[in-house]
Amino acid sequence: MYEVTKLENIPVVKITGEIDISNAYKMKQFIHENILNNGEKYCILDLSHLKYIDSSGLGILVGLHKSFKLQGGEIVLVNMNENIKNLLRLTSLDRVLNIKETIKAAIDFLKS
Repeated sequence: MYEVTKLENIPVVKITGEIDISNAYKMKQFIHENILNNGEKYCILDLSHLKYIDSSGLGILVGLHKSFKLQGGEIVLVNMNENIKNLLRLTSLDRVLNIKETIKAAIDFLKS
């Protein structure tokens, strides 16, 4: 469900499948244990293989955004399908979360 790689020293977490009430907390825990607790300030979430997200998943994304901000960092969402983009627009989370079209755009944003 999660695959972590590093590009230009920034962790990129590829999330596959769904983020819903049954697994949202596990995703949060995974990112805290493997990224934040390792002292990383930045993270890119590659959502290219994410098919579905519910309100609990959206809540986790907001919580992660806050956690990274509190450590002086940023988290960026990339490669979302149109349904997820529309959901973020409808909930106005596109105004709160860092969203970029590509991993390269996210890296440029984080390095600026």
